[in-house]
This record gives sequence, C-alpha cells and structure tokens, in this order.
Amino acid sequence: MIVSYRWLTSVLGQELPIQQLIERLTMNGLEIEALQDLGVVSGKILVARILEIAPHPNADQLVLCRVDAGRSEPLRIVCGAKNMKEGDLVPLAVEGAVLPCGVTIKRSKIRGETSEGMMCSARELGWSEDASGLLILPPDWVYQVGQPFDALLDIKVTPNRADCLSVLGVARDLAAALSLSAPRLSPRSLKEGTQPASDFASVRIDAPDGCPRYTGRVIRGVTIGPSPLWLARAVESAGMRSINNVVDVTNYILAELGHPLHAFDLDLVREGKIIVRYAHEGESVRTLDGQEHSLLPSDLLIADPEKPIALAGIMGCGNTEIHQGTRNVFLECAYFHPPVIRRTSKRLVKVTESSYRFERGTDWSALDAIVDRAAALIAEVAGGEICVGRFDVGPGVQPPQPIELSLPRCTAHSGLSLTMEQAAKPLQDLGFTVEIVDAQTLRAVPPAIRHDVQREADLVEEIVRIVGYDNVPTVLPYVPSVASKPAPEDQLAAILRDVCVEHGLAEVMNYSFLSAEAIRRAGFDPDVAVPLCNPLSAEYALLRPSLVPGLLETVLFNQNHQAPDVHLFEIGKVFHRDATSETGFTEHWQFAAVLSGSKMARSWRSGPRPADFFDGKSLAVAILSRLCVDDVEAQPLTDSPYLHAGKSAVLSRNGTPLLIVGQLHPRIRVAWELKREPIFVIADFEPLLTFLENVPKFRDIPAFPLVARDLALVADRDVPASAIEETIRKRAKSLLASCLLFDVYEGERIPAGKRSLAYQLRFSAPDRTLTDEEVNQLVQKIVSDLKAKLGVELRT
Repeated sequence: MIVSYRWLTSVLGQELPIQQLIERLTMNGLEIEALQDLGVVSGKILVARILEIAPHPNADQLVLCRVDAGRSEPLRIVCGAKNMKEGDLVPLAVEGAVLPCGVTIKRSKIRGETSEGMMCSARELGWSEDASGLLILPPDWVYQVGQPFDALLDIKVTPNRADCLSVLGVARDLAAALSLSAPRLSPRSLKEGTQPASDFASVRIDAPDGCPRYTGRVIRGVTIGPSPLWLARAVESAGMRSINNVVDVTNYILAELGHPLHAFDLDLVREGKIIVRYAHEGESVRTLDGQEHSLLPSDLLIADPEKPIALAGIMGCGNTEIHQGTRNVFLECAYFHPPVIRRTSKRLVKVTESSYRFERGTDWSALDAIVDRAAALIAEVAGGEICVGRFDVGPGVQPPQPIELSLPRCTAHSGLSLTMEQAAKPLQDLGFTVEIVDAQTLRAVPPAIRHDVQREADLVEEIVRIVGYDNVPTVLPYVPSVASKPAPEDQLAAILRDVCVEHGLAEVMNYSFLSAEAIRRAGFDPDVAVPLCNPLSAEYALLRPSLVPGLLETVLFNQNHQAPDVHLFEIGKVFHRDATSETGFTEHWQFAAVLSGSKMARSWRSGPRPADFFDGKSLAVAILSRLCVDDVEAQPLTDSPYLHAGKSAVLSRNGTPLLIVGQLHPRIRVAWELKREPIFVIADFEPLLTFLENVPKFRDIPAFPLVARDLALVADRDVPASAIEETIRKRAKSLLASCLLFDVYEGERIPAGKRSLAYQLRFSAPDRTLTDEEVNQLVQKIVSDLKAKLGVELRT
C-alpha cells in the first residue's frame, strides 16, 4: 500500500522526522517495503512558488523563471514546460538532488543563462507517467513553500491488519504508539436538496449472507470533468490514476478511510433498481477492464432487473460506468462477507484495490459516515444535488463481543508489569471501548474494523505492540521440554537421509511447482498433474506428479554451470489428480535419488568412474537392508515412461514393489540435453512404512547398576528355548534387562531325553539399585514358573 508522507502527517496533525516515523511503523508491525524519497529525506526537492516567467533571450522554446523556494533569495530556473503560470506551486529539485529516474541535478548554464535547479514533471519524480509538463501542486492542500516535497512509503500490511489499509488507519496506529491526539480529517458538510432519493432509486438484497449491509446515496445533476488539483494529487500519491472528479472521489475515500465505494450512472440502471444477488447458472459479466467472466452461483453480483452491473466488491461493469455524459449518480457503500469476495477473486484471478480490502474485512459500522462524506465531496467537486435520505438495507452484522483481559495473565504472557490504567490506555487509543471490571480485570469491545481481535491473547498483543516491543524486559522464558514421537514419515525420511549421506549423496529441495513442458519432457503426462488456480507464471503452473522432473532440472542446472558430476537425493510430496477425492487430487511422500557422472574414488587403487545401474542398485539394497527387509526379488522393468527398458529393475517383496532402479531413457536424456546418463532410485513411502517396526530400537543406558544371575536349567529336549525365555520375561517383566542363552549341553550327568540350558539374566530397575534379596526372590519365582509351566528344573 502506497502512502504519502505529507498526507499521513497532515492527518496525524504533527510532522514527524521520516526515520522516526518509519521505525515506529516497523515496531507497530507495519513493515516499510520501499521508500521513494521526493525530498523529505534528502532535503533537495522542495515545494517552490513561481514568482515570474520571462522569455529566454537565446531560445524560443525555453523560459526563465524566478521561484521562491523558501530561501533568502529567489532562484533562477530555466524551464522548457508550458503548462505553468505565475503563482503555481511546483516541486523543485535543487543542486545535489538525485531524482528517482537517476538524474543528478547540478547548477548549470543553459543557452547562456544560469539555472539553479530543475522544476520537475510527474514522470521525472516517479509520481505518475505524465510527462506533458510540470507537476502542478494544489495551493490549498498539504504543501507549503520551502518545505521538502514528499516521500512515498510502500507499507506491507499483514492480512490480519485490515484496519491499516488507509491513511487514517496508519495514522491511528501511529498516534496510539506515540501518545498523540486522535487523527483529524478535514471536515465535509453534507447538504441535502429537496427531492427524496427513493423517488429515483431503490435497493433490494436477495443475498443477505453475502451482503449483510448495503448503503447508498443519490446525487443528481453532476458535471463530469477533471478533478481539482488537490483531489488529483491525493489520488496519485496513493498510486492510483486520476480519472474524473466522481471516480476520483471514490478512490480518495478508499485511500483515506480504507473503504471501497462504487459510483453507478443511475440513468443506465434499469428503473433505478439496485439488486444484490448471487449469479445465475451460466451467467457472465464484462467488467470495466473489458474482460468477460463466466460466473458460478456462489459469485455475488450487483444487478438491476435486466443485467449485472457490478461484480460485487471486486469491479464494476462497463454498462453503468461513469462517463462524460453522466448526470445522475448512485453511490454505493456496502459491507460484503469477506469469504464470498475472496472466493470469487481467487477463482477469477482478479485482485483489485476493492477486493483486497473487502476480502480482509471493512468497517461495517461506519458505512453511513463514509457514504455521506463521499457524497459531500462529489457535490463539492462535481456539483449536483444530494437527494434526501440514505439507503440502508440488510440484516446487519453481529457486533463484536466483549473480551475480558486478566492483568496477571497479561503480565505472564507479555513480561510487562502494567497498572490497569496503563493496560487500558493503548486499547482506548486504538478505538476499543474499555470498561474496568475490577482491580485485576478489564473488558474491551474491539472496533468494528478490528476483525482480527477475538480473544484475550489478541488484546495482550495490541497492548505490547503499542507500548513497544523494545520496552519488554529481557528474561529467559520457562519452556518445558515435551518429547514427542516423530511421525512414521519423519522416521523413514531420517533413515533414507542417513543411508544417502553415507553413500556420498547431497540432499536438494526443489519447488513443488513445474511447467507442463518440464513434466512432458521428463516422460510424464501433464494431464495427470494438478493445476494451480493462481500460478506465479507458466513455469510454475502445475504441482509435480513426481520428483524426477525437478531432479532433472537440478542436474541440467549443474551441467550448465560446469558441474556435471552430481549425486543427489530429494524427499518430498508429489500430487496426482483423483476424481474420487473431495479435493480432486491426492498427495503422498516420495523419495528419489539421481547419480549422474563420476564421484571421487574411495581408495587410491581405483580412479573415478561414471555411476552405473549397479551403483543405483547398491543404494537401493542399502536402504532395504537398513529397514531389515529380506527376501527381496529384482525383476526387469519394461513399462516405465522415463527409464531405460533394458537397464531398469523393480525391487519387490512378496509381489509388492518397494524401489525402482534404472538408467534414464535415452530419449529423455536427449530431450534434456544431458551429457551424462543419470541413474535413478525412486520409492513411494507407503510400502516402505510397513517395515519401520523391523528397525532396531535403542534405549537409554541404565542409570543404576545391573545385577547378574546365571541359571543352569534341565529341560526336555522338545521344550523350545524360546518358550523358556518367554516364561522368564513374563515373570521378570520390566526388571529384566537381558536374557542370554550361552550354553546348551547334552551328555554325561544329564538324563536321557533331556538337555541342559544355561542362561545369563541381568536385572535392573529404572529408579533404584536392586538388592540381592529382591533379585533372589525374583529368581525363585522364575524357577517356580518354569517348573509349573514347562517342567523345567534347576540343574544341581
């Protein structure tokens, strides 16, 4: 959002140093993305008044001007423009000024006459594209002779701060943070005529959920023409183009108050009937920019009995546009439900100054004051009569609910030790209605424009923001550590990373967006890819159906930068269309590795060699080995669209494909102009996740000493050792740290049909050192269970 420094400080009622203003805005959460200095920072572009204009003695196309720039003596300026007259205010670049176009101003002689600066056009200042003459400034607005001209601030407003999408909103935030008086707007008096507005227009809402409140006024007998200088310059300072006096008033209110309005030529509205409704099936509109849009029943329209006349909250239609012959105007000021406008704007890829604000939420409570101010301005600059009465239709909007704030919780959350009055003042300065409930609690009602404030934590944020983050004391927070088990996908990804790094591969992270051409060149069908509704460009129009195209782009990029030998892997999500899904697509995790060219030899005995199919297979086998997968079968892969049919294989277990290994198809390699023959290893996560339970688990080293006992047992030969171990574990439970069978004996002193099994048992408790008595009792219970369940006796 572009904001003029001069306009902002005039509304604020106090001229602040530009750096202090920028720092305060930044600390308030309004980041300054760019600053276009037009003299406020450098002091080299000034507001000057032309005192005298005389012909240049040596050039017919030039004139000599004496200008008052607030200095002790007037300056002499040689100028070639023709649109100025004596008494005009103009921006003057003096010696040392650097214009936004890059020109440095010097004192010079032009055709024999000294020029001490340059009076500037709008294009030279980057103000607008107008280069037809000097930028003439209004004498009755915010400019004074001798002061620096202006600065344009490009403010990045976060999506939750709809209240700051205006000059008044930014000034309100600044005033609260700097403890200044409330911002002031120039007063406008509304004078109604004698004719009722209801004689010429009517309003009906057929979509109250999309438009809870709609206000409007009728102004008759206007004269369309150029805007007065102050209005045109104000609109231009906000980054918009001056069009005509009526349209400029709507844009002026948009910049000043942050609420979009729309002016209709009332004579072009059938029967003067304004209808707010949803679009009919198959209906379309042609907006003011000449574009035709097919609509859905969820799109909100402003219409008359015959046709749509505006895409509600986004843009008007050309069939009721204000033009040179317009005489009667219907001025719309409405509140539209933000999700309705956002849905249509995103689907049609149509973002306007109006939709940008409506989809974030506007001030529904101020519609009457806004439409009255705009109507008064139209009557002031375009003449005409404001008809009696204001249309105000709709069920209304649910007002904000009171929010209670506990002072102890505010202190705990913010670190600020505030009194009740100190906590209430920032909220009051921001327009909140504050009631002190008791010594520890206050109740605040947000203003209608603050849609983002809904709970106690939001109130704390507002207090800290205005008091200043730099005033929050520095303390170490108490943050309890809570261990959480990683998701299966994260566990598998960690294993894959470990194996790949051990094999000398580096991880890459490519964009999830691809072009249709890249997907096609990689051997995939672009029709199965998921399209983006609002892509950044054609190169990022589709979501990737595989990791392979992105890795091919990475290999090509490295090749083109003299690094053809790359061994890389990537882990990420891929996307496919799916008509059975609610969203129309599915997504899942995938792993892919590419081995392209040579890598350094691992020993002095062998030199570098190009990676081949068996290097890829070695990586795949290492992955399966880490997952403890056995009985793997390798079969030729003949139907891959991007891998070489004779040099590709799929590794499976029990008929389930786990990993694909193969060399890139020669046709694909030629299409990508690759000099090496890449080897790919690819796997979807889903079949590999089932093997995570096979991976060995690790546990902490015991904090207390282990107690060991050896048991020599005599058991029948047909009693399995596993049954004996299971019985031991069931009785010992968590106290058994390990159970090791270290000897099996048959022979002398062992009865026939029996055998001796010797076990080493180690016991440990997590919270204490076990006593001999505890261990001996536990061993006796184990021996008793073995005898009762399996007939196993202790060897004597």
